[in-house]
Amino acid sequence: MEVLGARLRVLRAEAGLSGAALAQGAGVGQPTVSKVENGRMVPSSDVLERLAHALLLDEATAREVRDLSVWPLMTSYGRPDSWTRCV
Repeated sequence: MEVLGARLRVLRAEAGLSGAALAQGAGVGQPTVSKVENGRMVPSSDVLERLAHALLLDEATAREVRDLSVWPLMTSYGRPDSWTRCV
């Protein structure tokens, strides 16, 4: 979760947005953005898609972020190198 949060924080900074501005653009609460960026919450796929859209991410970067969101699940259920891409 920390890796996902750190990546989103960097992307937000590169976009020149505050946490509040990203939250408003994504239609989520500012505490949600804070929790995700600080690794205290894994966002739902809907929230992650909203954040990606508000950050104007290209498809490759959005895919990278989606992959980071499922990494904790993959590593808790077995060897990550044995997984095929399913997202």
